[in-house]
Amino acid sequence: MTNKRSIPEIRERLYEIAEEEGLPELAELADETFRNPPVRRAARRSPKLTPALAAQIRVYAKSNPNAHQADIASHFNVNPGRVSEALNNAV
Repeated sequence: MTNKRSIPEIRERLYEIAEEEGLPELAELADETFRNPPVRRAARRSPKLTPALAAQIRVYAKSNPNAHQADIASHFNVNPGRVSEALNNAV
């Protein structure tokens, strides 16, 4: 079975049911489905992926078809996620 609704959609439906049925506790439970803000985040260790850097990564990957994303990331001093973003044209 796959999920068909997003958390915000489910939350909204819970609010509707709570109001229709007069169940304030259900609305309170729906309130608890919001994500808490992070207490602290790790510092960014990889430079932001600019269009220029993304283009360089794509050129390098094309010229080195056997290179793994981790190898490309090491070459450009970025994390593999940035390489993935560049290769998937996210920038």
